[in-house]
Amino acid sequence: MNDVLAKRYAKAILNRKDFDDFFESLSAIDLAFSSSKFVDVINSFDIKKEDKLSLILSFFDNPKESIVNFLKILLHNSRLALIPDIVLELKRQKALKEQIYSGIVYSKDSIEASKLKKLEESLSKKFAVNIKLDNKTAQDSGVKISLDELGYEISFSMQTFKTKISDYILKTI
Repeated sequence: MNDVLAKRYAKAILNRKDFDDFFESLSAIDLAFSSSKFVDVINSFDIKKEDKLSLILSFFDNPKESIVNFLKILLHNSRLALIPDIVLELKRQKALKEQIYSGIVYSKDSIEASKLKKLEESLSKKFAVNIKLDNKTAQDSGVKISLDELGYEISFSMQTFKTKISDYILKTI
């Protein structure tokens, strides 16, 4: 349900001429949602809606009227908690519009920026689209590249490699 609502709000924002300003403002608010105390305040029924709006507007020096009005609509409908979902959908739609696809490289250790850039370039050539990769550390000793938007996943682990080698040796015997 939240996903559908977030897509509706994002669609309305995408059609705006001041999309970039809107996106930047909502992204700034989205950062605050990483704090559990902020989320508690937003979800609290004990705190007045006007106080919630004042808290959010305190992030900006001089917020544009369109942003304030949008936040008031979200507040009136008790949907401030949708802001992270709206920002996520806006990122997806913006990437699709610019034909930039995002992916994640999971590895045990962090990958150098230069190697990540080379990987982006080679995958971009392979798929004939622009790809932006982020690196996340994982517990596995292998490497996994996930391009969800393209429906593509590449993984390599030593355990899988050893299993395939032993299977190949057993088949040849």
